[in-house]
Amino acid sequence: MTLDASPYLSTLIDRFGAPEENTAPTAIESLDWAAPTDLPRLKAQFNLGWAHLALQPDKDFASLGQLQSRFADNAIHCALAAAWRERNLPGDPKGLFILGLGKLGGHDLNFSSDIDLIAYFDPDVFPVPKARGQAHVAGQIMKALTQTLQPRGAPDFVYRVDWRLRPEASVSGLAMSTERAEQFYFQRALPWHRLALLKARVVAGDRLCGSSFLDGLTPFLWRQNLDFRTIDQLADLKHRINLEHPRLRLERAQRDAIGAEPLGFNVKLGTGGIREIEFIANALQMIWGGKDYSLRTTNTLQALAALSEASLLEDGPRLANIYRHHRRLENALQMLRNGQEHVLPETPQAWEPIAKLLGKPLNPLFIQVTDHRHHVHAAFTAMFEATEADPSSRHNTVGLPALKAPAQAVLSDWDNGFRRYGLQTEKAARLKPLAARLQSRLASVPDPDEAIQRVDSYLGTLSRSGQYLALLSANPSLLDALIGPLLYSPHMSVLLEQSPHIIDTFLSPSPPDPAFVLAEEDYETRLERLRRFVNEGLFQAYHAFLGTGDAPRLSTALTTLAETAVATAVTIMRDDLGAADLPISVLGLGKLGEARMAPQSDLDLVFLFTDNVDRDLAARAVRRLSTILTTPLREGIAYELDMRLRPSGRSGPPAVTLTAFRRHHAERARTWEHIALIPARAIAGDETLGADVRSELNAILRRPRDLDQLYADAHHMWNKLKDERIQSVSTDHWGTKLREGGLMMADFWGAVDRLAGGGGATDLQTAWTELLYWERLLGLTGQDLGGVPAFYTDQIPNKIAARQETLETQTKHLMRQFPRPNTVEPMQPVRWRD
Repeated sequence: MTLDASPYLSTLIDRFGAPEENTAPTAIESLDWAAPTDLPRLKAQFNLGWAHLALQPDKDFASLGQLQSRFADNAIHCALAAAWRERNLPGDPKGLFILGLGKLGGHDLNFSSDIDLIAYFDPDVFPVPKARGQAHVAGQIMKALTQTLQPRGAPDFVYRVDWRLRPEASVSGLAMSTERAEQFYFQRALPWHRLALLKARVVAGDRLCGSSFLDGLTPFLWRQNLDFRTIDQLADLKHRINLEHPRLRLERAQRDAIGAEPLGFNVKLGTGGIREIEFIANALQMIWGGKDYSLRTTNTLQALAALSEASLLEDGPRLANIYRHHRRLENALQMLRNGQEHVLPETPQAWEPIAKLLGKPLNPLFIQVTDHRHHVHAAFTAMFEATEADPSSRHNTVGLPALKAPAQAVLSDWDNGFRRYGLQTEKAARLKPLAARLQSRLASVPDPDEAIQRVDSYLGTLSRSGQYLALLSANPSLLDALIGPLLYSPHMSVLLEQSPHIIDTFLSPSPPDPAFVLAEEDYETRLERLRRFVNEGLFQAYHAFLGTGDAPRLSTALTTLAETAVATAVTIMRDDLGAADLPISVLGLGKLGEARMAPQSDLDLVFLFTDNVDRDLAARAVRRLSTILTTPLREGIAYELDMRLRPSGRSGPPAVTLTAFRRHHAERARTWEHIALIPARAIAGDETLGADVRSELNAILRRPRDLDQLYADAHHMWNKLKDERIQSVSTDHWGTKLREGGLMMADFWGAVDRLAGGGGATDLQTAWTELLYWERLLGLTGQDLGGVPAFYTDQIPNKIAARQETLETQTKHLMRQFPRPNTVEPMQPVRWRD
């Protein structure tokens, strides 16, 4: 390796002497007191020192990028400060800031990169009266800055400045107000604008103002749903680049875009080049970055590493190594003449200086570059250029019965490429297997007309991208995850209608994460995300159960989801009220307390506080928690709440102190209140208070009571429940909860057994609960047992009629263990035994 291989670096050595390890850092430090006229000389010194470091094979690529960015940031700041002073504006720049995009934004500049800049000003902070024309003054400052960095006619320059990535560049000035910019990005921006801002960071000016502006663009940049239109949009953008770039037209005209030798290879834009790696990383960032904050980085190598860590890009480490090699090759090319060049020489002889700079023999270098190109382009093609389906993978269309006109129209459209969902014509042929699979799934349903309309309605809610449909076509298991619920589960269909993005959860390598709910500070955003988190968690748990019939797993999943949602709601409440230390313990009763949450279960909750709590604040906390969990939003509610089991029921205060709770249950509570307390447990809130609550519950429920009163009360309450709610259902029909001898009866008498000192009816309740899961998920209440769809028959317990009859018998036997005394007046406060 020698710098003498570069004519440009040789002239710098003659001018400044041989570089040392600290030449580049010293040039950066000198910017702190430099005049604008010193910048070209300091940049030349920096170039020499940076080349000396960059051509050492053991130097860390990321640290080299940081050096480049530090020099660029400081140089831009110096030029901006000078332009600001020239207009007699006070102090440091206020309300005016510059964003760096591209490789500048990504801390990844080339040896001879241009810098992509956008300038904005906040009209309420920028110290120029609106009457003077703020946009004009800000634009004049940017013109002066550009002249400093790229002097006209001067032999030396600091940076070539490119302003073309700003909004409406052909008709707008060099600086735009933040108000106008936000309006543009959210209403008129094109996909490439979003791609450009992916690497935006504040490089100069009012950094606080700039950071606030970028934070406001978060919904534009990072979508909460997986938006696979990104892949289509970036593929179209890359195709347009290939068509319009003059050097790439020659490459496209060749039979094989990747030749045996990389002669004339455009290392930035060509096939298998840097841009294809960047597009792979950017596409995955834009798809997944809305949920995974670790992907929100402006640096390409960091993005590849984060994608690999998140199991979203298996090939990440290899692509990162190739990216480094391509970039070193590009830097060596640019070091020859300090030119913004990307096209490598077209003859082997012209490659010799590059190989010498890199310290590599020419032939091994050629082989390595060609291998790298093939690998990159294969990865790029796999993501962006879905090919025509293999004819051998297609299914024969299964015959459907005669259909009504609307369903037949949908079916015809599916056969012709799903154009009703906005797909482009050229993507239609790739989806023939999906049309065949859909028809196969729908051939055996009782009402194919209705089934087709349901599937059509759901597909219409997905983003208008062939990528989603291509995923369904390529993944039969993913298709089954949607088709079964759409056709056979009313409850899951409602979830899909509220949250069509649920399909995303089957593509994600990790389960829904509550951290995503709290990642944004905005209250309303958190509420929306909480519903998203709950809906996704419910659907995943239901889908797993329908495939395996594993009832204990579903109990655990639904209970954990509810507990997490309540704990997250407590955090949202505390943050919103500014009460981080509010001592609250949330008591879960009913199915939540028993850890047997079922589909469509509400949450029976009691909210307990320490005795010294501000009563006003505690009441507001409970109201806020109710709002957080139950307010209907775009994706429905999180959970229904039932707070009637608090002391004194509806007439009692919603916020209860621990002492009031203890006194009520010791002195005034009725037996039904203690029956309700049997499954109670602290599920969220303050750990210390929760431990005190558990101790109180243990004391209340284990204290000896008068058994005659317990049995008299129990029979009185059960007769009332029986008259009001219990139904007569034969054993060959569904009706799991409210039938004579069903789940409600098992729950009730199991709790009575627990209060009497027995073990309860856990096995009996668990068996009934498993049947309840099937009944609620498939909407089977009141139907005969033969109405179970064949789609799930293998997983439903065999001989359900016999099983229900056995469970009924066991439940009624449980009740008969508790004789009813005739000498006790029921429904009095609980009597304790000494």
